[in-house]
Amino acid sequence: EPVYLVGGVLRDLALGLEPKDLDFATARPYEMARHFARRYGSKVVSLGKDATPTYRIPLEALRMDWVGLHGGSLEADLLRRDFTIDALGYDADEDRIHDPTEGIRDLQHRCIRMAYPGAFTDDPLRILKAYRLLAQLPGFRLDPGTLLAIQAQATALMDVAPDRLQVELDRLLRLASPGRAVSDMAGSRILFILMPELRALKGLDQNDYHHTDVLTHSLEALAFFDEPRRFPKEMKLPPFTQDHLLVLRLTALFHDAGKWATRSAGEDGAVHFYGHPKPSADAALEVLRRLRFPNSVAAAVSELCLNHLRPLALIKTAPRKTAIRRLIHSMGDLLPLLLAFGYADKSAARGRDMEENLAALRHLSQEVMETAATEGAELRHLPKLVDGLAAMAILGLKRPGPELGRALDALLERQVEGTITERGAAEAFLRKWAAKNLK
Repeated sequence: EPVYLVGGVLRDLALGLEPKDLDFATARPYEMARHFARRYGSKVVSLGKDATPTYRIPLEALRMDWVGLHGGSLEADLLRRDFTIDALGYDADEDRIHDPTEGIRDLQHRCIRMAYPGAFTDDPLRILKAYRLLAQLPGFRLDPGTLLAIQAQATALMDVAPDRLQVELDRLLRLASPGRAVSDMAGSRILFILMPELRALKGLDQNDYHHTDVLTHSLEALAFFDEPRRFPKEMKLPPFTQDHLLVLRLTALFHDAGKWATRSAGEDGAVHFYGHPKPSADAALEVLRRLRFPNSVAAAVSELCLNHLRPLALIKTAPRKTAIRRLIHSMGDLLPLLLAFGYADKSAARGRDMEENLAALRHLSQEVMETAATEGAELRHLPKLVDGLAAMAILGLKRPGPELGRALDALLERQVEGTITERGAAEAFLRKWAAKNLK
């Protein structure tokens, strides 16, 4: 029975890249997948719920995917694939590459071109794959006719299941250098169809601490995390994983999303965005939940958006030992990401006082990470010296409410400072707080 090697593996080999997946097309994909899974001591995982599922064999170094032949023959199958550079098939019996859409020519010209006119109509998700390929293959460009087709079919993305959109966006944002591709997505409106909350940032001018509008600044902050990105050694930041980079890049997109709703101008004409972190964090949470990103990712991005101005504020705080301890306590595992993002945010601003602020942020990061190395475990896991019920009794409150929250926050701050470390001192503090703040 004929088995053909198809798709991205041939593209990568032609470009001198190391393939991570082996894609095979055959008339009986499940039977072939099961046979090879037994041979390699692995298992078969079925992907996709449509009439033509993919049967995957996960191996240590790579994975093997088996699919059925669309149209019953290799030629017919290749003619219905998404892009010409992926519409390649190798026939081992004939020792021949099949290239019905001139994909090899497009590889030579570094061009991403749809394989047939209805490629995006048949599956609009291929639009996102076009931008992923753009990020994945340095030096490639979108064919002008393909870009026109993308723009014509752009709104069809709204009909694609959110979980499918999330998978493709996740793959794109985990690549080494997605910055240019995401910027191109904004230029073709694709980004705003997926995330309409960002549309209002285009053309929204800022103050003299920035050199561009809000959208361009956000895209430049995202591109800051493109490889090769080496943070200065004095920042003492750990290496970032793909999971971290995904969170940082999404934070870059949303950290100023609330600026359109908070923009104001003073009597002297100076532009301000007071309070924009909160609506930015809310927008991030809403969009990422809508796109079915994991709750952990959405929560992390929202938390970083909410706190993204804190490093810049800290460099102007003196003395700042207590403020640093409070930051370590409140940010937990997100601390290195917040420091990295603060640096990226200021680097992408390129406005007044940039170099001085960057130097101060580098010094701050070193100070924070050194403190976290010695006191971080203790600060992250401060004990609850007085529980809620006991605090209510000490404060003389009949029911929980804002007063209880304020009192416990004040107590926590003293714990972070290190001035209160045991229960007796905590109870004494609450009694004094009640006498001063409660009638």
